[in-house]
Amino acid sequence: MKIMSVIGLLSALLFWLVWPVPLHAQAAVPASLGAAYCGHIQDYGDLPADNGVVVNGGLLGTTGEGKRIEGLTVELTGAAAATENYHIRYNVHIENEGWQASTDEPLSWKNDSDFAGSQGKSQRLEAIQLQLTDAAGQPVTDYAVEYRVHIQDYGWSQGWKKDGAIAGTTGESKRLEAIQIRIVPKFTSSLDPAVFKTSSHRLGQTQFKPENVAVNDGQLVITIPAGTMTSGEVSSTDLKSYGSYEISMKLPDAPSSITGFFLYAPPDYDQEIDIEIYNHPDGKIMFTSYANGGLTESVTKDLNFDPTADFHHYRINYQPDTIDFYVDDILLTRFSEGIPHNPMYLMVNAWFPDWLDKKPPAQTQQLLIDWIHY
Repeated sequence: MKIMSVIGLLSALLFWLVWPVPLHAQAAVPASLGAAYCGHIQDYGDLPADNGVVVNGGLLGTTGEGKRIEGLTVELTGAAAATENYHIRYNVHIENEGWQASTDEPLSWKNDSDFAGSQGKSQRLEAIQLQLTDAAGQPVTDYAVEYRVHIQDYGWSQGWKKDGAIAGTTGESKRLEAIQIRIVPKFTSSLDPAVFKTSSHRLGQTQFKPENVAVNDGQLVITIPAGTMTSGEVSSTDLKSYGSYEISMKLPDAPSSITGFFLYAPPDYDQEIDIEIYNHPDGKIMFTSYANGGLTESVTKDLNFDPTADFHHYRINYQPDTIDFYVDDILLTRFSEGIPHNPMYLMVNAWFPDWLDKKPPAQTQQLLIDWIHY
């Protein structure tokens, strides 16, 4: 199951043709980086067939068929894999055997096209870790590997893991049925004023302050200080139009506040498309649109997961005739009436609306954002 280099090069080209531009780029990324992977699936054998590979974010395995993944191979694609001497390392937990290597020693894991799992034993994979390392064996600082798994009985409920975190279960006899792996660039240094601007104004019960927005350890962080309802807000510096807008984030646990990822242009109620999630483990999400001075569509859904526990992906697909809202690549609702058509700013914030209880968090809370793509 060795991945051929020519397939890797084609995969890298495909990745950069279809993957959206990273809004969070602070400087030109020196070289591309992606992932290509294939596996051995119960009853199907090697997938994709004919020595094919799944590329950055594609699904390997099955859902709804009760089939186990028995092993897999992962390889980096793109120029950075060679020019930066980056490596992808992975560790799996196998039925009846446990972890193939120590969970806290990535340099002992399988890497760069090694087969991880078992062959000819009909044993399921139960959990996996992945990590990017540089030539010195240290974690890569300008990219992250993120991954999610479809688990027997649990589905995709764990959300997206990254950079060595364990995805799956151990000690529960649950098979991994599918996996997605993607490489994403991290936030770097401080915000580039040519790309982002921070806000300083009041909204509802919240005062947005620039000092509550920072870049730390490859993430954009919006902080709600303990005992306050102050927070932060970030906006694109230029106006956006039709397209796909996606964010990977882990919400603060701050009941009576919400996190917004949205397109907006003043005046209020004239042009707006919202994803708003309650900052609470209950997992309530609202989708809203405004046009021509009034509310045009509004839908509230249950996420069926705790958005404060893990990173999840939220996406707006904005077209002239429709607005589609996705969570973790699943379409939750579509708007086809009352669609705004003028350009808007892309924004993200955490805030306390007037229509929720006035309850500042007892402890400092943070909205963590891995990336924003458009």
